[in-house]
Amino acid sequence: MPEYRATEYLRLSYSMDRENESDSITNQKKLIEDFLKGHPEIELVSEHVDDGYSGILFDRPQFQAMMQDIREGKINCVIVKDLSRLGREYIETGRYLRQIFPAYGVRFIAITDGIDTAHENNGDDLNISLKTILNDAYCHDISVKTRSALLTKRKNGDFVGACPIYGYQKS
Repeated sequence: MPEYRATEYLRLSYSMDRENESDSITNQKKLIEDFLKGHPEIELVSEHVDDGYSGILFDRPQFQAMMQDIREGKINCVIVKDLSRLGREYIETGRYLRQIFPAYGVRFIAITDGIDTAHENNGDDLNISLKTILNDAYCHDISVKTRSALLTKRKNGDFVGACPIYGYQKS
């Protein structure tokens, strides 16, 4: 009988097509499925997908549903493709990994980062800290670049709004 009842948590920051599942989500599922083939002690009991949500915030709907499942004891293992899928904000991601998950006895696995909290030194603090700092820095870097590009467009007189001005069509 499996020792762990797991959920696969899948996240993508932004997808143009909100109707269909993104390729990235499909690829994350496949990676986790392949990982589970070699781990009979883990039973996949649920899936939580936040497709189109930033990793900076933790009020994502399926993330909150996953946390509810953890509080109710339905799952005791969280599997993600990599640490950035859990979250990109350094402090909050660290709080989940070092305080919240251990308090509930939750095993955390980030496949491509080689993090598995069930194995000693496999999810060491320095490794996790560096990865979360880099994930956080990436978000800030993208934010600065996006604002800079929008500022340049505005200075050139280009339209940067989501919807065209009344009476005009977007081209």
